[in-house]
Amino acid sequence: MKKNIRFLLFFLVIGLLLSWPIHSLLTNLERPAEEKQLAALDDIAHQMLDAARKGDLESARQRVRMLAEQFPHLQLPETLRIESLNAVTQSILAARNGLNNTALDEQQLLEHATRVRVVIDALTHDHQPMWRGYYTSVSAQLQDLLESAVRRDYAHFREQYEENSRLYHVIRPAMTIHLPEQQLKKIDSAYDAISKEMRNSKIEWNQIRSALRELQTSMQEAFIGEDKSTIAYLISSESPFGLIFSIVAAVLMTLAYVAWKKYQGQFRTVS
Repeated sequence: MKKNIRFLLFFLVIGLLLSWPIHSLLTNLERPAEEKQLAALDDIAHQMLDAARKGDLESARQRVRMLAEQFPHLQLPETLRIESLNAVTQSILAARNGLNNTALDEQQLLEHATRVRVVIDALTHDHQPMWRGYYTSVSAQLQDLLESAVRRDYAHFREQYEENSRLYHVIRPAMTIHLPEQQLKKIDSAYDAISKEMRNSKIEWNQIRSALRELQTSMQEAFIGEDKSTIAYLISSESPFGLIFSIVAAVLMTLAYVAWKKYQGQFRTVS
């Protein structure tokens, strides 16, 4: 009996070790040409951002040129909206033009590369795209802005608002792929209201605070409201954990059956 259990446990471990590569292999074999092309594009965008972080401007330029050449020939998802398509295209073109600018500084380089990286990632990852990972930063910035507005600290507010606006414009193209147009309009409207108020000679801080609260609510809905649960992902066909759970369940059922048969044998012997 103990020998059988050790034998089954051995195959359980082997099955778990093999489940992930098997799942990856099957996923790649079943992946349509459209997804393979997008995956290749995603890899180029990753290389571009990596080069930008290292300060390798020439390598980043090469990658963005590759993106500009390959993207028009991709088979894109039929559900992609024209606005989203335009956002991707404009992000790539803006990066290509920006990286050719001799006056480009390090921050601008990173912003261009990050915008492209995040928007390409959004095309290839419906579940947990990269742009959702910026929620903590966006939320902290908005809270800081609200506190500055309460204190009426214009200098600090303006500095933080410009930083938050830059971050939003970096991730907005990616957001257009997953969010309804109306939801983005609510966010844009809040930013427009704040910007308009800041241009006035006399700022109405009550208006600023009101727009910020609306912006906080809209951002929370955008980042969290439509997010899928972890459990839903784990049991989906995209997750390798479904295969792992199946293997574990099969082995546990086998062990339970063997234990039951042993119990039945012992019970009959006693009888």
